[in-house]
Amino acid sequence: VPDVAPHCVGGLIARNEGSASPYHTTRAFHARASREGVTFLIGERVQMVERCAVGWRVRTRAQQAEAPVLLNCAGAWGSQIAAQIGDTIPLVMEAPTMMVTERIPRFLSPVCGLVGRKLSFKQTRAGTLLIGGGHRGTVDRVNEVAHPDPLQLAISARTVTDVFPLMRDVRITRTWCGIEGMTPDHLPILGPSPAAPDAFHAFGFSAHGFALGPIVGKIMSDLIVDGDTPLPIAAFAPGRFSTSTGGASGHA
Repeated sequence: VPDVAPHCVGGLIARNEGSASPYHTTRAFHARASREGVTFLIGERVQMVERCAVGWRVRTRAQQAEAPVLLNCAGAWGSQIAAQIGDTIPLVMEAPTMMVTERIPRFLSPVCGLVGRKLSFKQTRAGTLLIGGGHRGTVDRVNEVAHPDPLQLAISARTVTDVFPLMRDVRITRTWCGIEGMTPDHLPILGPSPAAPDAFHAFGFSAHGFALGPIVGKIMSDLIVDGDTPLPIAAFAPGRFSTSTGGASGHA
């Protein structure tokens, strides 16, 4: 990283780390799932989850679906779905913020972080720079919107220019927030429902869901199809915050 400021005198490198485009990655998963026969109801908000003769019925404003097994992977809204089937799981809303710059000649290959200040910094193949690191905006979960905080954006921009002086003349083209569900211990909720048979939870990833998504999909399919998983997931049990139901084990 030759363009880092002279006052940065050392660092650590993780050569097995990497990054991926969330847009292209999720589109690829969507396309493959569609080819395998998965039906997506885009924009259909879940209004009710209830028991039925088949097992579970999920109602939206326009339609409904029934299945023998329910998998709750509703992200920041996962606690609301959990409550409908009898599970109380604490979840706090946060809005991680990102900035993207204009395109400039490539100068950065690895993803860079920083000790002591919030920073996640990487350059895309197109030449734009993505700037994040944990600065938060404001969240309205009911209306499903989040807004960046200009003061937090200024802090983030100042951090980048302090560490990479060449960024001082680079223009920010847009900013955005995601809506993230954070658990009290910042660990995900994974496993069978403590309150309802044939229901499973996979949410509360606390800003790490993109990286964990593929292995979580494998874990949940193991639990649902085989009734067990070889991976140790007891620490992520949906019942770990409840004193009445007790924590679920790492097995279905």
